[in-house]
Amino acid sequence: MKILAKKTMLLGITTFLFLSVVFYQLSCKPKDAEEKALEAIAQADFNGFPDFGRMISPKDFDTEYPDRSVFKLSQNYPKTMPGSDQIPKFFEIPFDDKNKWKDWIMAVRDYCFEGMIDVDFVAQKNKNRDWYHMPWLHWGDLASEGFHGLAKEASISPYQLEISQKDTGQVYALGFYNNFAGHVLHKMWKNPEAPNAYATQGPEGGFPHGTVIFKLLFTDLDSTDVSYLKNPFVWDAYVTPTWNGGKDDGRVVKKMNLIQMDLMVRDTTADKYGTGWIFGTFCYNGNINGGKSMKERVKNLVPVGIQFGNDPDVKDNFINPYPITKTIINTNLKQTFINPSADLPPQHLGWGGRLDGPVDLNTASCMSCHGTGEFPQVAALVPKEAFAGKRNKYGALEYLTETDRPAFKKYFTNIKCGTAYDPELATSTDFSLQVSLALQYFWQWKNSNVGGYYFSEYERVVNQVRRGGDFKIKEVAKKK
Repeated sequence: MKILAKKTMLLGITTFLFLSVVFYQLSCKPKDAEEKALEAIAQADFNGFPDFGRMISPKDFDTEYPDRSVFKLSQNYPKTMPGSDQIPKFFEIPFDDKNKWKDWIMAVRDYCFEGMIDVDFVAQKNKNRDWYHMPWLHWGDLASEGFHGLAKEASISPYQLEISQKDTGQVYALGFYNNFAGHVLHKMWKNPEAPNAYATQGPEGGFPHGTVIFKLLFTDLDSTDVSYLKNPFVWDAYVTPTWNGGKDDGRVVKKMNLIQMDLMVRDTTADKYGTGWIFGTFCYNGNINGGKSMKERVKNLVPVGIQFGNDPDVKDNFINPYPITKTIINTNLKQTFINPSADLPPQHLGWGGRLDGPVDLNTASCMSCHGTGEFPQVAALVPKEAFAGKRNKYGALEYLTETDRPAFKKYFTNIKCGTAYDPELATSTDFSLQVSLALQYFWQWKNSNVGGYYFSEYERVVNQVRRGGDFKIKEVAKKK
């Protein structure tokens, strides 16, 4: 008993001395510990951008979708530029070879799909490579929704897709940025209170060689409207009932069907064409292999074509009017290649046969529309001259009448990457319309919540910033 008592006493003394030392260290150096904690917080990555803007209540989501997760923005943007060893292998394929461009675009598609199909395009779950999302698309009437992060984009006119499509439709989309593009997003948004609009302005800024951006586009139209939307790839989404129907409090859960995939690749090989970018577009065709599982159905996306310039010297003034019955391929174009395969549903394409996707406007082109990307968005996504012409009995344009106007000619020039469409009024968003929207939405929010204006809004412009409100955004989206 005496030995046990001695051991107990020694243990108590040892514990007391240990706690005394700990207490002394904590009581004598609280400032050091506090400073270290504050320093750690200051150096921590900012991961506080909202994930989405509109969604059913958490309670309803938990009750109705107990086995599902809501969308999470991939925003841990890389702080350092990836090495040249991470440039995708498809960069070795000559995209501008008319005999190899299809190999190129299918290789890009495979790069985008790798590791994504099995995880239903949840970027954070991809074990093959990192993909990131654009912040600030949660803001405004077009705000992203919470099932998959889809943001409202455009309307679809009657007969735009085929003659059986008599109703209007709407488009929601989600974009993905690879690590090269993600580093630019880091440079732009590393200070979340003051985004750097110069991050996409050349020559110092801009998306680097190796950048890959792709976007999945969904519509609320289905196979009863459009025959090639059978065997659909479907996502739930919290959307407006129709394009013009309902605002924030009028959204409903709807089935949205994949209809299009767009991609952008920054390749210095394309610099010789005056742009530095290659655009590609796919159209969904559920008729080609409808027996695949839901996850595998994204492979039903068929290439429409690629574009690496606007062919500014080609003046062929024709439009493939709605309703579409066949794809008209303009062989005079040297900077657009269109897929002649029977697997591709009939396409309206863009002005003069330039590349455009099925949900895009047939008097524009992928490159002309994205070339207007700037901040502030002074330029219209489509000039008014692209809506002036003779219309058929369906109300669709058959041909344009103001193609000689300076604004229309400028629209189909080749804009150098990192160059603003209106260089005296804005900075370039380097062909990214999502960058332009994100910056606009951020400043709209900041001004509405803080009040007043900021020097950085006016720093890069000669004249007063043209501040587009919701009405302007809606009109631009409609025109696209």
